[in-house]
Amino acid sequence: MRQIVRSRAYARARAVSGTLFIVLGAAILIRTVVSLGVELREVPALVLGCALVGLGALRLRDYRIGEGERR
Repeated sequence: MRQIVRSRAYARARAVSGTLFIVLGAAILIRTVVSLGVELREVPALVLGCALVGLGALRLRDYRIGEGERR
């Protein structure tokens, strides 16, 4: 299992999924603010959007750190 986790293909797949998380999180945030405005009932959607953006950012950060170690 460790060999799979250390492979470049696995790292690229995590980077692609991280990018998708950022895009989807931003879409949720933008759509929520545009359609509902700033109200209390939109808090769960805002938290979800921020969580997706954060998860994507962490995955991209890990990818960049891993690429630096491989060189």
